[in-house]
Amino acid sequence: MKLRRIFLFLPVLIVLLGLVGCITSVGKKYYQLHLDSMGPGTTDKGAVHTGNKVLLVEAVEVEDIYNDFRVVYRTSPYQLNYYSYNFWIKKPGKLVRDSITDYLSKSNIFKKVIKDYSEGSPDLLLKAVVHILEEFDQPGVWFAHLKMDIEIKDFKSNQTVLSHSFDRHRRLSQKKVERLPMAISRILKEELDKVIKKLGQ
Repeated sequence: MKLRRIFLFLPVLIVLLGLVGCITSVGKKYYQLHLDSMGPGTTDKGAVHTGNKVLLVEAVEVEDIYNDFRVVYRTSPYQLNYYSYNFWIKKPGKLVRDSITDYLSKSNIFKKVIKDYSEGSPDLLLKAVVHILEEFDQPGVWFAHLKMDIEIKDFKSNQTVLSHSFDRHRRLSQKKVERLPMAISRILKEELDKVIKKLGQ
């Protein structure tokens, strides 16, 4: 008799579990970085720099706590939190690497920008380390916070060609997590523009 009741209740249980799954998936949001392709290496009329070097962008290192699909936010210097329903479409290491590769490819300061040795023989190597990638919430205003080191080395000699470090906060236009990806993208774009300018000099 008990077994029969279990079998009768089983379809109801399956439906309930399905509803719970739908409810928990509602409200989830996924974000990516997008850097405007217009940088100091290009103009509306086309390229102003024609590079002859091949740059390989190595895998980006990210502090473990930030290299998570979940978006990180902070309300004090002492505690980090993860959003439950806000995610990056890729882990930050891949997001930042893809953004750097794409943006520098369109800058025309390099002959080619690659992510793998199978794509060509590099002249230069770019190494990036992300120390902080977060939303920093204050009572009256929220900020995007990005702290990174970027280093470019000569592939053959292993000598450093360029070092660039930054620790930037950018105010969000509204206290909404949806504004974070745009602000992080803007910081990264501005800092890559500085890298391009240094290389041009």
